[in-house]
Amino acid sequence: MQKKYALFDFDGTLCKGDSIIQVCQFACKRRLCTKKQLMRGIGAAIRFKLGRLTIEQAKQQAMEWIKGRSEMEMAAFAQLFCLEVLMPRFFPEGIARLQKELQEGATVLLITASPSFYLMPLKDMLGVSDVIGTRMDVDETGLYTSLVGDNCRGLQKPLRLAEYLAAKGDRLDYETSTAFGNSTGDLPMLELCKNKVAVKPGRKMKHALSEMENVNIVRWSTKPAKASKEDT
Repeated sequence: MQKKYALFDFDGTLCKGDSIIQVCQFACKRRLCTKKQLMRGIGAAIRFKLGRLTIEQAKQQAMEWIKGRSEMEMAAFAQLFCLEVLMPRFFPEGIARLQKELQEGATVLLITASPSFYLMPLKDMLGVSDVIGTRMDVDETGLYTSLVGDNCRGLQKPLRLAEYLAAKGDRLDYETSTAFGNSTGDLPMLELCKNKVAVKPGRKMKHALSEMENVNIVRWSTKPAKASKEDT
């Protein structure tokens, strides 16, 4: 059955900054991650930017502190992280738009390159149907081990969405659906929907968007919500 969907990237689209850095810092604060592990993760991010590590390798090193921790422990940690760290960093205009999509009957999904386990509390907090993100492996005893598969970015976003839709027996209605993103890694997801919203896109993103139709550019921020300015 065809359905109206609203597809939201998370980091930089609904929330300020890179949540994986924030989650590692929060884990260090709560003594789940050592300072040495935190610095190793920051170093991995730098080496990725220099082209010395793949994004999967960098995330694996950044998240090594989670190995051996239980799903129950991490679920409680994720709840606190979303409440204490992420919610104050939300873009009010973005959250208002997400709520508007829900009110208009869209099935709302978060599709993000961030590890999905620490964003799962947002299903209840924001009322979204699901969070599709980079997966982490859990062994037969319920303990986390490592990242699973590719980073949920670029072409992985439509592939993961197709997997989700197949499991639900749904089809995305191109004409009525909307996708929201802020970087070139979101472009394949934006192309799935007729309506495309780019949040503070950079130069490369703007160039790619110039070849697409039905694009709105918005400049959401963490300031109190007000009427957003849109450029077509």
